[in-house]
Amino acid sequence: MGGTSNRSVERAFKLVDELAENGSGGVSDLAERLDMPVSTVHDYLQALVETGYITVDEKTYQTTTRFLEVGHRQRHRLEVFKAVRDELEDVAAETGEHATLLIEEDDQAVILAVQEGPDAINLFAYPGARMPLHATAPGKAMLAYMPADRVDDIIDRQGLVAVTSRTITDPEVLFEQLESVRQQGYAIDEGERIAGMVCIAAPILDKSDQVRGSICVCGPQSRIDETRRNEIADVIQRAANVTQVNLDYV
Repeated sequence: MGGTSNRSVERAFKLVDELAENGSGGVSDLAERLDMPVSTVHDYLQALVETGYITVDEKTYQTTTRFLEVGHRQRHRLEVFKAVRDELEDVAAETGEHATLLIEEDDQAVILAVQEGPDAINLFAYPGARMPLHATAPGKAMLAYMPADRVDDIIDRQGLVAVTSRTITDPEVLFEQLESVRQQGYAIDEGERIAGMVCIAAPILDKSDQVRGSICVCGPQSRIDETRRNEIADVIQRAANVTQVNLDYV
C-alpha cells in the first residue's frame, strides 16, 4: 500500500514539475510527455485542481499561485532570511549590481531573496530558482564550509555537470578552489554558470561556524575588474558578518 501511495505522490509531482517547467498543457499532451496513461494523468490533474494547486481553463491545465504562497511562508520561517533582509538591500545599493541570498537544499543552491542595484542587468533570477553548487560562487562558498565527506557525498549524488565551458568538472580542482575560499573568505565564479558574468559570494556562518547560506553579487565581466572584485568582496563579507551577528538575535 505504501509503495503504491509513494508512486502516486511521485507521479502527481512529476505533473506539477512538468506544468511549472512548460507553463501549461492538456491531458493528452502531458500523458505523452511523461509517458503515462491518459486516464491516470486525468485523475491526478482533477485531484490537483480540487486542492487549488492546479487550475484548468478550456481543458488546459497550469499551476496556480498556491505554490508561491507555500514558498513565501516557508521563506519567512527561515532564520537566515530574517537576518539578512536589510543587508541584502544595502549590498545591492552599494555595489549597484544584482544581489542574492542563497541556501543549500537537497544538494543544490536555492535563491531565497533577490535585490537589484541601479546598474543590475536582468538575470531572470527569482526566489526558488535552483542551481548546481559546484558551478556557482554562492554554491562554492557554502561547500567550502561543509565537512569534506558531505561534499564528497554531494558530488557522488549530483556529479560535476558542465553548465558552461568554464564550469569545474574535476573534483581535485574543485577542492583546491574550496581551500582558497576558506583562506580568502569568499568565492568567485567567472562564467561558470552564466557566460560573461562574474559572481562573488561570501558564506553566512552561525555562531557554531555552521554554514547557513551565502550572499552573492553578480555583474557583467566587462565592468567587474580586479579592483571592483576586491571592493565587492569587502561589501559582501561585511554583510555576511552582520548577518552572522543578526542570526544570534533572530
